This record gives sequence, C-alpha cells and structure tokens, in this order.
Amino acid sequence: MKRVLHIAAIVALLILSVWIYRVLFPGDEKLIRQLLAATAEVAAVKPNENPLFKIAGANKLVGFFSPDAVLKLDVAGVDSRAINSRDDLLQAVTAARASLQEARFQLREIQVIVGADTQSATAQFVAIAYLNGSGDPLVQELKMQLKKIDRHWKISQVETVKTLGM
Repeated sequence: MKRVLHIAAIVALLILSVWIYRVLFPGDEKLIRQLLAATAEVAAVKPNENPLFKIAGANKLVGFFSPDAVLKLDVAGVDSRAINSRDDLLQAVTAARASLQEARFQLREIQVIVGADTQSATAQFVAIAYLNGSGDPLVQELKMQLKKIDRHWKISQVETVKTLGM
C-alpha cells in the first residue's frame, strides 16, 4: 500500500512539474496567440480616450511589429494600402487612432503554424472591427507572417486574404 502511495505521489509530482514548466515556458504557438490577443487589445480605442493615450497606444501597437514590417491591406470600400516600414506604420496608426472615437477588435478562427526552424510562423484569422460605435462590423480575413527577434515574436508581414468576392 505504501508503495502505491509512493508511486502516486511521484506521478502527481511529475504532472505538477510538467504543468509548471508549460506555464513558465509556453510553446511558440501559445506565445503567438498571446501576441495576437495583446495586439487586438492595444489596437482598441476607448470612447473619449485622451489624445495622449491614443498616441501612446499607437507606439505600443507598433512595438509588436518587426522593424522591416510590411502591410498589404485591401479593405472593401477603401483604397488598397501598402505600408513598408515600422515608421510608416506608426504614422498610419497614429492618424487612424486620432480620427477614431472608438474601436474594438476581435480575432476569430485563428490558425497558427510555426515553421520547422521555430524562428518563423504564419497566422491566419478573421479580424472583426467595430468602429465608432457602429453595430455593423468590418470583417476581414488576414494572413500574418511572424519572426522571432531576440527570442520574442514580432509581426513581419500582414496581408489581406483574397476571397472569391474580392
């Protein structure tokens, strides 16, 4: 009986150790999902947000991107837009946040594929934006390339996924 209890205690300790390891050292896919969630949260603009907080939010948002980030976005009803550096991205994000009274973002159907080299990854998802209190969301499927820079995942490319209707 003591032996069974001893084995059960060892198994419980091993399970606890694995759980603690996974919490302290999450896998790349989990880290990327956390990055995407943080990006959506930081991109949000609260109603009546102080203009200084809007600018600070723009700087924080751009920090999720690599220095050579490229964005190629085709949004229905809006001209196509290409952004080819983090500086251009900062200008675009600052201008967009300044013109918004409110913005909320949700990411759905997230698929993450980490490259075999564990230094690159692809994420594809549906982004839903609610702008300026509108009940009509803007929905766009996006594909994102990520790369690990100094052990941190950064967004290096974002592009619109072209569907048959586009």
